[in-house]
Amino acid sequence: MQVCVSLWSMATRHVAVIGGGPAGLFAARLLARRQPSWAVVLFERLPPLETFGFGVGLSGGTLRSLAAADADVHADVLAESYEYSSARFLLPSGEVRIPGFHSGVAIGRARMLANLHRRAVEAGVDVRVGTSVALADVAEHADLVIAADGVSSPTRQSLSREFGARVGQGRGLFIWCGSEAPLEGMIFRPVETEHGLFVAHAYPYAPGRSTWVIETDEQSWRRAGFHASQASAHGTDEQAIEYLSRAFADALSGRPLIGNKSHWGPFRNVTCERWSVGQLVLLGDAAANAHPSVGSGTKLAMESAIALDEALAEEASVAGALAAFETRRRPAVERLQDLARRSHLWWESLGSRLHMPPERLAVAFLTRAGVVSVDALQTTAPELVRAATAQFAGVAEQDLPPSGLPGWVVGRATALRAADAQLPVGCADPWGAEADEIVVKARSLRAAGSVDLELVGADTRPALLDRLALAERIRVETGLRVQVAAPRERLHDIADALVAGRLDATSPVAS
Repeated sequence: MQVCVSLWSMATRHVAVIGGGPAGLFAARLLARRQPSWAVVLFERLPPLETFGFGVGLSGGTLRSLAAADADVHADVLAESYEYSSARFLLPSGEVRIPGFHSGVAIGRARMLANLHRRAVEAGVDVRVGTSVALADVAEHADLVIAADGVSSPTRQSLSREFGARVGQGRGLFIWCGSEAPLEGMIFRPVETEHGLFVAHAYPYAPGRSTWVIETDEQSWRRAGFHASQASAHGTDEQAIEYLSRAFADALSGRPLIGNKSHWGPFRNVTCERWSVGQLVLLGDAAANAHPSVGSGTKLAMESAIALDEALAEEASVAGALAAFETRRRPAVERLQDLARRSHLWWESLGSRLHMPPERLAVAFLTRAGVVSVDALQTTAPELVRAATAQFAGVAEQDLPPSGLPGWVVGRATALRAADAQLPVGCADPWGAEADEIVVKARSLRAAGSVDLELVGADTRPALLDRLALAERIRVETGLRVQVAAPRERLHDIADALVAGRLDATSPVAS
């Protein structure tokens, strides 16, 4: 890409970066390397090796972006990362293996930050570790302030109205842990204890090292007594670590979980109407984050750092650069946040699906956000998708067509008669208050003798995916057969929903 050298980029500029996570360190490095005349100062409270967390994942797409933006950082990541591709679903109903599940790598968060720290200093960044600053401490003397101070960003909170910031909160709770249990790939493991359901999503990031994210609902959390447990002097809920080590002992091969400032908390979803105010810009989790079930927090941070660096190189003023950065970067961030929202809602409602055969539940997981499809799985996981499709249709696998599964699935599930009733729906959260009211209406229809219910709504793909998610809840909770119509170009979404158990039938297809 040809870079326009502007008067802004040629002048000596003062840049203050608040926060030494992946977003802050990488942005500081990129800016200092591209603009050696700039004075770039980064402030971070904690040394790199004292960070919380364990391993982080980077997708294949993010690795390619790193390689294009900074070959040295890309090489550092590859030198210390762990590559895996498979996944195992260890379910009460059986085990499913998925080859080719993951196309990227995982790396220890502390090692990655240490490397980014070293590379930032090498590029000329003045990294001040153990220094906590507020916006007022740096704004007066800086031409640009980058606030990369995390999901709890004090900088964002101090100007919440100006940024149009909103911080939503999930219904469940989760805890980050680590382990020395050897994992060959990702595992997905729900466990029903005497207190309720706990679900682990774990993946390796080094030989004999793995990250474990464990989630539960508030009722199970309270019944287990975690609402009364206290964090140790190291900030870890030791009671939870011991309890979960016992609960997941089989998947852990008898090894304990390890805490590192590990404590329960709800997922906080950060969105902002604006990412910049004056010469201040939010970056990374401070501006936007994503639920850990899509494993994209570091991806968002580093790809946003690249986009900010490019905008500052191409535009003639800081104001123009920050506007260009947001215009170009926001669509990708919002798309990922939408996928993460769907994944988050699926995770929180997992308990309603544990009756499903393991293959269908695995397909439900893979298609939960509308990215992976049954059609795509015919190439990446053919055995899995054929087993799940046969279970959906109630036929032997040899009776399935050799190709064209989505069309075959929709053909088998096309309703032969009109539904007994219709309900218009348009809510984005199938477990929210608006959806609760729709479920009450559906129960009333069932009590009045209805058997088949059609959900109707807008024709956009996001609206259809929301409708299919609500259809699953209604069919599970009411016993109604639920159907949804869709334009022909969206029949893949209908096929995914049918095989994944979100839908019973599809209405006669709209043209």
